[in-house]
Amino acid sequence: MGTAVDFMNSLFAAYPHAKSGELSMEELNKLVGEYQGKINGNPLDDFDGLSPEQMNQLLYAPFTPEAILQFRKDIDAHVSKAPFFKLSELLLHEIKQAGQLKLTVNGNLPVRICELLCSQNLIHWPYMKFVKRIREEEIPYLWPLKQYLLDQGIVKKRSNSLSLTKSGEKLLEGPQAIRFIQIFNYLASRFHWGNFYQLQDDGKCGQLGWAYSLVLVSKYGDKPQKSEFYSLKLIRAFEKELWDAQQQGKEGKVIQEYHHAYEVRFFECFADWFGLVNIERNRDHSISYFDQLSITKSELFDQLFELINKK
Repeated sequence: MGTAVDFMNSLFAAYPHAKSGELSMEELNKLVGEYQGKINGNPLDDFDGLSPEQMNQLLYAPFTPEAILQFRKDIDAHVSKAPFFKLSELLLHEIKQAGQLKLTVNGNLPVRICELLCSQNLIHWPYMKFVKRIREEEIPYLWPLKQYLLDQGIVKKRSNSLSLTKSGEKLLEGPQAIRFIQIFNYLASRFHWGNFYQLQDDGKCGQLGWAYSLVLVSKYGDKPQKSEFYSLKLIRAFEKELWDAQQQGKEGKVIQEYHHAYEVRFFECFADWFGLVNIERNRDHSISYFDQLSITKSELFDQLFELINKK
């Protein structure tokens, strides 16, 4: 329902007696509330069969008990397989062992630590072969690792050195699952995805509806799908003007930029950094300058997440 007029017209169509003037204000408000609840619970094609209520939970309260997307209860046995999390654990270990980890003059991680993290070969970055010296500012996943620890108050920066905070020490004593969920939610919700790929959209493409994207991967990821298969569903759900243009065959530069930003931000960075997807790269420069990505969900995805069928 796009407007209040649309809503009231649909209400009167469903309940003709609502416009008879015979209902009290209390009775009318009750009817409106019941009808709104019915609408919110109905599946929509634009949301790939999810209801507005389910979509609202994915957007604003993912992983809460009411949401359809949940972490599995036994994830502690699997989180160490997630590349970005594994690197964060290694970096934390180095900081703890050093006591105070001295940073570079520019406040970046020392080259020794950057080389150690990159030597694990946990995260694929197609441009690594062009890097002459491993430094924080050169490798896209190194700065977010450090920033996560600072933003979450796990480490503090003092005298150009990193050291564990009291809360960081306490966090390290707890289960891995708690640390995994914290870093996962940080990268999903707090870290600005404009840092992954520059586009004049304030980072919205890909980050808006990231939990919905995970639901889509859960539903369709058993079979290889092009990245555009998913980004089209995001366009349909959240970008009405772009969706209408696509339906009219007006692909245009804006839609192509959306597709590329989505695949870089959601798949190549977020999902791949956590080991949630397998990415097959196909090159056909007669179609596009960029690699064509074919996506399947990883074994780890199903070990970490489950969809709950909520009526």
